[in-house]
Amino acid sequence: MAKLTMNTPGSSTPREAVFVPQKQQGISKWILAAGAAVFLAMFTGLVITTTLLISQQNRAGLVTAETATALEEPSLPDLTNAVARQEMSLLQTETAEAVPAIATPAPTPEIEQEAPAPKPIEVAATTPSTLRLGATHRYRVPSCIDYLDTLVKITTVNFPLGSDIPVAADMIRARNIATAVKTCDEVKVIVEGHSDRRGSAQLNMDLSWFRAQSVIDQLQREGYDISSLQPRGFGATRPVNFAGTISGEAENRRVQFPLAPRSAPATVRLSGN
Repeated sequence: MAKLTMNTPGSSTPREAVFVPQKQQGISKWILAAGAAVFLAMFTGLVITTTLLISQQNRAGLVTAETATALEEPSLPDLTNAVARQEMSLLQTETAEAVPAIATPAPTPEIEQEAPAPKPIEVAATTPSTLRLGATHRYRVPSCIDYLDTLVKITTVNFPLGSDIPVAADMIRARNIATAVKTCDEVKVIVEGHSDRRGSAQLNMDLSWFRAQSVIDQLQREGYDISSLQPRGFGATRPVNFAGTISGEAENRRVQFPLAPRSAPATVRLSGN
């Protein structure tokens, strides 16, 4: 602060004036510190936000890659089908290499030849032989035994699980066997009962006998002669299907009709005069 004495014109008394210098203008250090703090906070927030965004993008990419891997991973049926197709392709390749292609022979041109002149037919004079029947002549009858042998080989009667009641549709050929066996007096038919491999051995043995006898009893009730039918039971000792599946065991529950061994073929005796 400075004091000045000034003489005013027209006045004898000097006038005193006080001069106050103006304060120096500038930025305060507190304002600078506050601005720096705000800038640092904003920069830190920006860094943290950028880091979170990058982490989230990486996590989303990882999830997308895992999902794509899971979608592209083949399932067990697909792997099985692929292996089966590969094995089939290898088998076809080996078969094609093992079996050479059979060359088709080229057709030979036909040569036209003149037909030879027909020769005259010579009729020789022959003396007719007389058929002499001795005391006993034996003739085999193939129409009986051969037909019956073929019929028993294609006939099988099946049964439900744990039952001795035959399937109705399978009894048609069993009736044909009962009809055909009457024409062959010397032939016996064994009615073989079988069971599947479930249950105890004694239970299966009894059930196989019951099944054989059940077929014979049903034929007898229908009026067929059963004197040439002999029941037998074999239990589960003679399976025809070893797969162990439901359909395979159903094939083992059966009755078959083999011919009994015979010492001499069926014959017809003709006696001469």
